[in-house]
Amino acid sequence: MIQTNFHHKKHYKIQSYSKKILYITLILTISFALLEYIGGLLSNSLALLGDSFHMFSDVIALGFSLIALLFSSKKPNKKYTFGFVRLEVLAAFINGLMLVGISIYLIFEGFMRFFNPKDIDFKSMLIISTIGLIFNIVVTIILTKSLKEEDNLNIQSALWHFLGDLISSIGIIISSTIIYFTNYQIVDVIMSIIISIILFKGGYKITKSSFVILMEATTLDTEEIYNKIKEVEGIADIHEFHIWHTDTNEINAAMHILLDEYETSHDYKIVEDVKIVLKEEYDIEHCFIALENIKYNDHSL
Repeated sequence: MIQTNFHHKKHYKIQSYSKKILYITLILTISFALLEYIGGLLSNSLALLGDSFHMFSDVIALGFSLIALLFSSKKPNKKYTFGFVRLEVLAAFINGLMLVGISIYLIFEGFMRFFNPKDIDFKSMLIISTIGLIFNIVVTIILTKSLKEEDNLNIQSALWHFLGDLISSIGIIISSTIIYFTNYQIVDVIMSIIISIILFKGGYKITKSSFVILMEATTLDTEEIYNKIKEVEGIADIHEFHIWHTDTNEINAAMHILLDEYETSHDYKIVEDVKIVLKEEYDIEHCFIALENIKYNDHSL
């Protein structure tokens, strides 16, 4: 692979702090997911079992995120000229789909429990959910601190997961307390459905945002950007115009610019003017611009 000092973008990320945080979070999450699963079986709590499934989905998601992070530090090669940074987005997409699938399954199980209720061990449910609350507070603080150090899509999605877990733990504590004082076992089912809806919303949000990136789409107003660039002096027309996201932070632009027939000596100035517009007004730093001239490029068709 030919490399030069004039290449402005590395197409890889060295994120040692995020890597360390993911290792720590993964070990903690595996440990607690097993504790919640066993506790859910012993206490017959569907809400606790549901939260353990969510935690196991976190384990898988964190595993994907860690693999993506390890690959994203690899430099581009002859085959993968853009590197492996987009693996972070793919990991987030898989993560979101898992959340959606698990939430739908738990909602189904919740409705089944309406017809087949089971006795719940209040003490086990309350103890484990309280430990879960403390665990999720700790992990949320760790991930929030990590985001301040290094911005990473996977860390963002993991943080959302654990915020959801935090809400789940609070919900389980509330439901177990209500069950203790009223003996209304159905509260566990209702709470599990509420938690599942929260999971579904989070999974949908992650899936949607990562899908936009994987489809090389954008959330920006492309018509506005197009018209703004056309105002640059010396440009007659723009075609093959594309704006897309590489990840949640980086936006790219590509276009063919047809120069005015009288413009023959300020090609590089025009390119620089376009770059300034993209950077200052839309925070787009990475762009590909092909110049065309009416004198040499036939656009009669």
